[in-house]
Amino acid sequence: MKNIIMWIRSLIFCVVFYLHALLVMGGLLWTFVMPRKTMLFVPRWWCIGNRFLLRWIVGIKVEIKGLENLPKKQGYIVASKHQSAMETALLHMMVPNTIYVLKQSLLFLPIAGLYFIKTGCIAIDRDKGSASLKKMLEISQKRLKDGFNIIIFPEGTRTKPGSKPNYHSGISLIYKQCKVPVVPMALNTGCFWPKNSFKRIPGTATFQFLPPIEPGLDKNVFMETLQDQIESHSNELLKPLANK
Repeated sequence: MKNIIMWIRSLIFCVVFYLHALLVMGGLLWTFVMPRKTMLFVPRWWCIGNRFLLRWIVGIKVEIKGLENLPKKQGYIVASKHQSAMETALLHMMVPNTIYVLKQSLLFLPIAGLYFIKTGCIAIDRDKGSASLKKMLEISQKRLKDGFNIIIFPEGTRTKPGSKPNYHSGISLIYKQCKVPVVPMALNTGCFWPKNSFKRIPGTATFQFLPPIEPGLDKNVFMETLQDQIESHSNELLKPLANK
């Protein structure tokens, strides 16, 4: 019976989630006349609404730890573990002035793609290799200088909780070139909103911002430090769930 209720709640959530996105983003298209930074309140409101829907439809509470680790000076990078669509659906309410590094194909999503373009998200065409990396670096420098904060998923795609990590070098290039703090972020969201699954599982999803890695480290030292911080803390967040 519990399973049936969970599937029904998951179905209701999926329907309401997309209707909510359509209502907020579609209804506020007029904000495109506003400056880029000003209209970021739209995705922020969307994320706040998503947190409410997760809590009251499928029973997923959202716990946010370590907000004090976000630098006070704007223009930093958050390097996040990526297990679920929950990251995209919630991070705008946690990190101010946020833009994402994302796949270029996401720019073609109905309505959402327009917001990605308008807010200045950094789109990557993986087929273009070094040319795409060069463009990413150029845009990243400009966005950071303009006071935006960049969220990047170093693994490039969603991974299952506890799976072997595969961090790409793009984050180290931005770190070296832009010389700004990188805040690692651990999480356990894949246990509640699994990759490629319709199911939404009740519980407490945790996002944990870790102390920033300051500029100046060697590339290899930076990558080792980043991966160790994200993976070790993400695995710690999984331990209490493994016993349930």
